[in-house]
Amino acid sequence: MLTKEDADKAAKITGKARGAVFQTDAEYIKRKCGPDGINKAKALLKQLGYPIEYSNINALDWYPLGLRLISFLAFKEIFEWQEADFKNMGNEAPKYSFIVKLMMKFFISPRIAFSHAPDYWVKHYSVGVLEATEFNEEKNYAITRLKDFNVHSIYCRYLEGYFQKLFQLMLPNKNVKIKETKCVFSNDDYHEFRVEWRN
Repeated sequence: MLTKEDADKAAKITGKARGAVFQTDAEYIKRKCGPDGINKAKALLKQLGYPIEYSNINALDWYPLGLRLISFLAFKEIFEWQEADFKNMGNEAPKYSFIVKLMMKFFISPRIAFSHAPDYWVKHYSVGVLEATEFNEEKNYAITRLKDFNVHSIYCRYLEGYFQKLFQLMLPNKNVKIKETKCVFSNDDYHEFRVEWRN
């Protein structure tokens, strides 16, 4: 049961996120759960004392990262989501993001796209340092590390799906798989995601 105390704790998370991420969340909920789904989420958020009027959010404005976590927790509560649901949500998100679509137009190769991942991160979040650690075309894998981003384990699954989709966009004819191999919630110093692809 999501309580006011849970929401208040989540609200204390430091950092901000672009309005675009809230817009993609709302678009996903509408497509997956219908207009009634987003209305249920808005009602619960208002009840918790953290109302979000998704239709009034500006894509390029900054909003509290804790507020997005509260909305994630509301989705989990209302729709009885498991970790796999958040991974799927993350996997769908880039399809609705105009920032992603804009940046993908300028990437001429997967390696170049990968090298620009840190620049891409700061366009969405004011906290966290994303490192494009290793891109091995011969062995078909890449490793990214995310430091100083200790939000909630829900985000781990969401980002797994999100990064997987970005690689699917970069490597459209490949079978892309991803796994979080290190996690701050497992007492590691950072999050690490290993992506592998096959024909």
